[in-house]
Amino acid sequence: MAMEMMRVDPVVRGAPVRASLAPVQGPTVPMPLRCQHGYGSTFAAITGLAALQGRRLSRARKLEASQAPDAAVAPALETDAAGRRRLQYQPEGWSTWDWTPPEHLEMGSDSFKINYIAAGPENGQRIMLVHGFGASSYHWRYQVATLAEQGYRVYSMCLLGYGWSDRAVLQYSGEVWAAQINDFLAQVAGGPAVLVGNSIGAFATLLAASLESTFCHGLVLLNAAGRFEERQPGEAPARKQAGDVVAEAAEQAEPGPIQWVFEQVRRALAGWAFYTTKLRIQPILQWVYVNEEQVDEDLVTSIRTPADHPNALDAFAEVIQAGRRTQVSVFEALDALPLSLPVLLIWGMQDPWMRPARANAILSECAQRGIGCRLVEVEEAGHCPQDDAPVAVNTALVSWLEEVKQAKQPAAA
Repeated sequence: MAMEMMRVDPVVRGAPVRASLAPVQGPTVPMPLRCQHGYGSTFAAITGLAALQGRRLSRARKLEASQAPDAAVAPALETDAAGRRRLQYQPEGWSTWDWTPPEHLEMGSDSFKINYIAAGPENGQRIMLVHGFGASSYHWRYQVATLAEQGYRVYSMCLLGYGWSDRAVLQYSGEVWAAQINDFLAQVAGGPAVLVGNSIGAFATLLAASLESTFCHGLVLLNAAGRFEERQPGEAPARKQAGDVVAEAAEQAEPGPIQWVFEQVRRALAGWAFYTTKLRIQPILQWVYVNEEQVDEDLVTSIRTPADHPNALDAFAEVIQAGRRTQVSVFEALDALPLSLPVLLIWGMQDPWMRPARANAILSECAQRGIGCRLVEVEEAGHCPQDDAPVAVNTALVSWLEEVKQAKQPAAA
């Protein structure tokens, strides 16, 4: 299939989107507080995908017997100063679901509380929204409102370790969050959905779709994170940070004084990263947003408040190692997607972390496989285009969803 690229001009207060064909340019640069990824062979990664799929099949009956989610709380909506509908911030969060990660389920461990938002008619087409690093379900405040009012059944979930979900202290990885997404679709949403993710959440949705494609009817990636460099000419592998090296040494060391020393150093480095980030939430957001007025009090509070949880530091120390522990790259996950799966890339073109070259790389790889993929460029947006330029993103997303819906309908006789 031919690949498509669209450039979305700046959208202000509902002005129409104008699209034109244009090339994507820009170098790839590393994200300062990025989660580094482990370096396994393609064979090992594919073997790992198969093993994960096998384990999930073997535990299907256990999942059926798990505790049902609480009744979904209907979220309140509001209108912002620019006249745009959005989710109203709720300090206590929304609905909850008890979830046990795969490895913990096999050990008979307790479950964790997962917070999520559900909105829109229950019989509407399901849309699953997954946030990025440090964010929460609230980061989709404009999409929850718009999609629900358009008749879609929208779910926005806090990944384990983030937002209003439990601050579990465990070995996080992309595979853990992918399993959470697929289990949510099976146990709470009740079936497949179009998966929409931003940053690390985009990679988690891609990995979820590669593991269980029957749960995914479409994939939308906004400024996706993940390991890209293997197939980009001239791109060197990302260098491991000091924290990654120390954490890996602590995990591999035998119990004893040496492991204790490594663990103390690891915790000190994680603490430094945690507190310096916590103190700079608003400046960091303003750096990765183009429209700084979008960085309002509710957004900052939604990120800062979960960081005040007693277990926040310990969970953060594990969350930042998720990339290193993840065994699959972006392109290896693409290898496992069915060719019939429609893919949409929505990219904030002024992202200082996930530069447009990454979108080009995904677009090219999809074209080589014959996967239908379209790129929508949002010029006046950075790393989180869904909140930075919500009207442009919503316009592109709803239009694409309608196309996907029409494509699935049988042709008239």
